[in-house]
Amino acid sequence: MNVRKPPSTTGARFLWYHLPVLLYAGLIIAASSLPNLKTPKVDFVALDKLIHFVEYSLFAWITFRSFSHIGRPISLTVAYLLSVLFVSLFAMADEYYQSFVPGRVMDVNDLVMDIGGAILVATFFWLRARRLHSLQNAEVQN
Repeated sequence: MNVRKPPSTTGARFLWYHLPVLLYAGLIIAASSLPNLKTPKVDFVALDKLIHFVEYSLFAWITFRSFSHIGRPISLTVAYLLSVLFVSLFAMADEYYQSFVPGRVMDVNDLVMDIGGAILVATFFWLRARRLHSLQNAEVQN
């Protein structure tokens, strides 16, 4: 099995695993700060909700990746739970923040899509990581 070796220095690990989370969070806040932001006119029902789902799916993936490489070993389940909790709380704070931006509103449906995307993708990567971990353990035992 070909498994990529993680960066060896603390600085490289930060740049590789943790900085993307901070940058992505900043990007979400920047987009939420744009007044009167409208979704493009496309003949697709609920394009806005799909965008929210994808946006927070990506956020959950990089957050799970970050928590999985936090520095000291933590279980995959803890990394999964922390990821879902962090992204869900961030989504709630972001929706609340939007209520103060002119032309923007807090939308519970957006929040549902944010958290739904986060849970689905974090669950996928948690199960995938568990499977890879068990395959690596079986390979070591053989």
